[in-house]
Amino acid sequence: MPTHVTMADIARRASVSVATVSMSLRNKPNIPPVTRERITALARRMGYQPNPFVSALMRSRRRSQPPSSRPVLAFVCTSNRADGWRNSPLATFRLARDSARERTAQHGYQCQEFWLYQDNMSADRFSRMLHTRGIQGILLGPNLDGTPLPALEWTFFSAVRIGMPSSAPAIPTICNDNFLASVTLIEECHRRGYRRPGLVLQHAQNLRLQRRWEGGFYTGRLNFPDFVQINPLLLDEWPTLDVLRQWLKTEKPDVIITPAPDELLPHLRTLGLRVPEDIGLAHLACPERGNRFSGIYQNGRLLGTTAVDVLVGMVEQHKKGLPPQAVTSMVEGAWNPGSTLRPLPRV
Repeated sequence: MPTHVTMADIARRASVSVATVSMSLRNKPNIPPVTRERITALARRMGYQPNPFVSALMRSRRRSQPPSSRPVLAFVCTSNRADGWRNSPLATFRLARDSARERTAQHGYQCQEFWLYQDNMSADRFSRMLHTRGIQGILLGPNLDGTPLPALEWTFFSAVRIGMPSSAPAIPTICNDNFLASVTLIEECHRRGYRRPGLVLQHAQNLRLQRRWEGGFYTGRLNFPDFVQINPLLLDEWPTLDVLRQWLKTEKPDVIITPAPDELLPHLRTLGLRVPEDIGLAHLACPERGNRFSGIYQNGRLLGTTAVDVLVGMVEQHKKGLPPQAVTSMVEGAWNPGSTLRPLPRV
């Protein structure tokens, strides 16, 4: 067997034309499914890998084709609502979806959106619907509901998910580095002279993020012995005015770190506290650069483009099914100066 396996090698072994091999490997519906599966399995056994330069050339050619003739990536909403990704309460995820759509077109593909639970469809039926349409790559959107993924027929697809990694199924995942976000915020607060940082989170959100914001907060605080360690405020809902007033009176934070500063700012104003003159307010998840809140810019657009880049690479290398060990890629946050923390002291 030659060191570099070509489509011509596969065609000779399968007794078909090179064109049939090419269309089978691209899962074209005009080739019978039995033939496609036979040739795909043969290519895998022979160790065939597509030439990345040829793939790039074909992408360039596809861009000049009408959208309907381009290969499709499935964008799958995994929430319990059909619009759960498109209208996510988190701006970062909405931006990730928009940028993922743009990146898909740049790669010469088109995207079609699906809801995982459309018409109470079973996992098997959903998988076969996508497979019958010739879809080889699926991008699984974020899930804020905590619903576990059903057992799709993963061998049909290359799959990537946006959101928190999980031990099963072992799907390559793209997410924000929430632990580092907390550590960075703690460092920035310390540089600005704060010594009593307080954390405000919702329990459900804390658990969904696998306590990474909370863990980063504790770790970052340990790096500075002069910090006063006060108790975080962890609640089922964002605090009412009375709850926040009592926590401020008991713990006396000089800066509040939270993913929802817009929920707390009106209460602070009602209590007569000026931001940042009397108390600082730091955002764990700024949705865009230039946000009025000081904190971590999550860069949802980079989240989306990274996910599509990984998925397209897997599709073009015919990497289907679940890997023996998943890989998670984290998008680091960037500092957003904002105006809700003290300025850095002059040197």
